[in-house]
Amino acid sequence: MARKRKPSRPGKTPKPAMPDELLEQVARRFQALSVPSRLRILNSLMNGPRSMADLATETGLEQSNLSRQVKELELAGCVARAKTGRSVQVEIADPTLQELCELVCTSLVRRLADRQRVLGKL
Repeated sequence: MARKRKPSRPGKTPKPAMPDELLEQVARRFQALSVPSRLRILNSLMNGPRSMADLATETGLEQSNLSRQVKELELAGCVARAKTGRSVQVEIADPTLQELCELVCTSLVRRLADRQRVLGKL
């Protein structure tokens, strides 16, 4: 059964449908962000570029797992790697990821506080 579309709000122009190729890229991005160890990596990178050695220390990930997770983030366009001498530096490639993480984290903190407030009243 086909879902009915909500009528758009008066005065608001409806957004055009996204092409399938773009939707697949969006899904790939969210899939890359669905792994906690990758989120740990991104969290470490929020303060600026890090070497792979620093990321291993900060995230507690084994070097082989870290490399695999960074590669997945790189394929999804989330991070970029650059070799400088013997070291590999990793940085966030898309600054909108920081905004997205802040939005999601702020929303979750708010929800948790609301839940705790409700539970405190019981």
